[in-house]
Amino acid sequence: MPSHLARQQHQRITTTVVMGLTAIAAALGAWMLFSAGHGAVAVGLALIGGITIGWTTWWIRQAFTHADGLYVALQIAAEGSERHCIEMLQKIIQFVEERDEYWKGHSDRVGRMAEQIGQRMDLPDLQCRQLNQAGQLHDIGLLAIPEAARPGKFSSEQFRAMTKHSEISYELLKPLQTTHAILPAVRHHHERMNGTGYPDGLAGERIPLDARILAVADSFDAMTHDRPHRQAMTALQALGELRRCTPAGYDPACVDALAALLHVDVMEMADQPADITNSAGMAA
Repeated sequence: MPSHLARQQHQRITTTVVMGLTAIAAALGAWMLFSAGHGAVAVGLALIGGITIGWTTWWIRQAFTHADGLYVALQIAAEGSERHCIEMLQKIIQFVEERDEYWKGHSDRVGRMAEQIGQRMDLPDLQCRQLNQAGQLHDIGLLAIPEAARPGKFSSEQFRAMTKHSEISYELLKPLQTTHAILPAVRHHHERMNGTGYPDGLAGERIPLDARILAVADSFDAMTHDRPHRQAMTALQALGELRRCTPAGYDPACVDALAALLHVDVMEMADQPADITNSAGMAA
């Protein structure tokens, strides 16, 4: 096949694969958002998916004119499909968070902070980047839990439902090969050092290090931003609360790394009053 025709064929197939994956991601997002009570947004995503499927059908007819089209398409899908799906999931999370004044930007901040804590602990660059990705996706399971959209404190029944979100996040991401490295952090970021966390009640070093780092970043961000039932703490207050819940709740090395990142002395944290608000870091 002449080179210019090969390039055109490659472009057609690339477009086909990307559009097909966009349709799949839109359908997945619509299902999750509808389950979470975001009906209008779900309908919008479903329409995007439907339109995209129509275009994809036409592109498939164009792309597979030549016998080698399938081979090229499989190569493209293997290289780019999971990255595209992950990007779509991140955009869905951002889209939903942007419409909630209390959670706006939470996942992005947690991802960046977890990465910086990892850097402060001298972890390898790849592991630090994976911490960022874990933070970006750690709460994807909340989209499937209607209770997550309700303001205020949770009843015991609602809280039990909420504790399923890390398992749901894990199951949603597990089929994607490129997210395997972050699955332990996503699943276990609500475990606590004394074994009282969820979903598996892991304790101490049985909790993966990335999950211990993510727990600190997640709790710190939650405490330093307003919630329906309480005002935000200052950074120093939040660090003091993390310290109060250490080592029962959090890994001291991870808390110390965050303090060093924020240039806060350990003694300053110790001077903060215990139980500053009715929302302690252990429950964040």
